[in-house]
Amino acid sequence: MTTLHWDVLQIYFVFMVIATVLAFARRWLRPHGSGESVWRKYPLYIFINLCFLAAGWLPSHWHVLTVLLALLGALAAWEIAKALISSALLFVFPLLTLILIVLVDVLAIHIWLKLWLAIILLVTAFGTLTRKPAEYPAFAFAAIGCVVFFPMCIAAFLWVHQSDTSGFLVAFLYLVIATNDALAQITGQAFGRKQLTPHVSPGKTVEGALGGLFFAGAMGAALSHTVEMTYMTGGMIALTIGFAGLVGDLTASMWKRVLGIKNYSALLGAQGGVMDRFDGMIFAAPIFYLLLTLAF
Repeated sequence: MTTLHWDVLQIYFVFMVIATVLAFARRWLRPHGSGESVWRKYPLYIFINLCFLAAGWLPSHWHVLTVLLALLGALAAWEIAKALISSALLFVFPLLTLILIVLVDVLAIHIWLKLWLAIILLVTAFGTLTRKPAEYPAFAFAAIGCVVFFPMCIAAFLWVHQSDTSGFLVAFLYLVIATNDALAQITGQAFGRKQLTPHVSPGKTVEGALGGLFFAGAMGAALSHTVEMTYMTGGMIALTIGFAGLVGDLTASMWKRVLGIKNYSALLGAQGGVMDRFDGMIFAAPIFYLLLTLAF
């Protein structure tokens, strides 16, 4: 491993120590408050983070990151489809999501976009010609999530990786979002008083959101030298994608309210479903990609 790889791992370790100290501090600040779920999430949380770093750093021709993201996309699509439809489309939609993500690694961007548009038109026509009016809203919602939202957002993640096959841009994006998610929950449980969006996600607080963004910005600044950015640029971009991750989290929470479910699934144990764990990353990836294409 290079010096930069060790730098990333050391920075990640420092932030994990900070998160652990704050988690223990919550027990002192709010001894009767809830928050045990943080500890139940810790082992899998660390394992997933290390898997993503390894997938981004392994040789790009091994396509490990593509396989990982295609599986995540298909599982997220399955969670959405499962909540909406019960026909054979429950499996067709995740399969379309998986195929479109895999093809990102095979096709040039302009060719992939044409294929993606053609599939959107075919799915729309199929729904219009085969669904009854009462079935159509659920079909349309599933189609938007599985054929539009997930493939495009995850494609942007892979395009980021293609622009820097060393994997450091992917590590920057992933660790900023992971830091924002984890520290928002921990600081919210320790210091949160004012609800952020009680009608969408009652558990989120203003203090937690600000804490998550603060540490996301700090992570971006700390990792800036690994992606050839200044401290200021790295911190500002991290704040932007951290905010995008928060919007993605709230969007996924809004979908849960509409669908009438608590968690998307139990695939990840204490962390809920794939969408519960990766909603912020899925939304933030295209924002980061756009920032890179505009700035560099």
